[in-house]
Amino acid sequence: MLRKLVLCCSFIYGGVALADNAKSPQDALMKGVINGHIGAFFQQSSKKDPTYGDINMSLSYKTQRFMGYEIGAETWLVPRLYQGATGDFDRAQELFVFTKIYGDFYNQYEKFKLTIGRYQINEQWITHNTEGLSMSYDKLDNISLRFVWAFRNAYVENYYLSGFRKMYDWAGSILFQADIQVPNAPVKIKPYLYFAPGVFISPGIDVDLHLPLKSGIYFDSHIYLLSYVADKKYYGTSGSSGLVWLEGLIGLGKTQVGLGLSTVGGGEGANRIDAFGEHTPFERTVGMFYGNSTTFYGFASANITDYAKVYGALRGTFINGKNILNWEAKVNFNPLKGVDLGISLLGVSNQTEAIGYFNESKNYIMGRGFIQYKF
Repeated sequence: MLRKLVLCCSFIYGGVALADNAKSPQDALMKGVINGHIGAFFQQSSKKDPTYGDINMSLSYKTQRFMGYEIGAETWLVPRLYQGATGDFDRAQELFVFTKIYGDFYNQYEKFKLTIGRYQINEQWITHNTEGLSMSYDKLDNISLRFVWAFRNAYVENYYLSGFRKMYDWAGSILFQADIQVPNAPVKIKPYLYFAPGVFISPGIDVDLHLPLKSGIYFDSHIYLLSYVADKKYYGTSGSSGLVWLEGLIGLGKTQVGLGLSTVGGGEGANRIDAFGEHTPFERTVGMFYGNSTTFYGFASANITDYAKVYGALRGTFINGKNILNWEAKVNFNPLKGVDLGISLLGVSNQTEAIGYFNESKNYIMGRGFIQYKF
């Protein structure tokens, strides 16, 4: 009875487990963590983009670790409320998805971690939820090594999801990366090799700087350099290009203001590099990695009260004398513990031949709103 009571309390209060490590497999299961949410999402779009509303629910469970092992799962159910036109909802959502179902092993002495299945990820070119395999090794001084093999990817937010998408060939994409912390300096260097067999090979390097200044002010900068070698079997022609991407921001507490510049070489550019995700300030990056593109952008975020935060971003992307103007603005509220509300606007004016991964039209404005209770 006591174990049942512990599991019930975990369900109600957000799944706070009583111990970090279980003493047996049965203990690991009984002391598992249960979380979830229930909410509603609304999207109103101009042009031919989807307009719909839904109720969305998720439920997740993960065991406590036993001898380094952990398993977990998360599922979403998204019933439709309405749609603006026939097929709008099906173009944007799926009714039922297992967003996570994974096994995880961590050796705390060797600092080795292995994850396989569907799980959350946050790498340079692989974000949100992936279906694949990840390994990391952190025992070396100032060096962390990582490997990822991603087959499919899903765009999963806390209130919205797209199904798992196969964006490359059967082999997906593969990442080898090292994170090198420069001793006694606020600089981290990240060389990597990212490739999708039959599509592209892309060696690159990221350099991150975090510099604390006076009175709580800090300066962050990011430099991204990569080469993109296109596969002739996929593109019909072989060739190589490159990306230079610079970003800097000034922050104070939870307020940030930043600027960025990226430029891509000719040919195919790096136009498939972000199919599984990226770390730009934008939800939709159409055109940013196309050949002969140059992008200027700015962004800002701030907590205006203890219960509300705002975010805005604007970019101009220029390709062969034509341009893309993209902007977005968001306001999020947390009036009560576990309750989230948000509204946002996203606009795109695209004069170029570039197309996005969401099959959106070239010129549109999209409004969104959501309400959610998390447990």
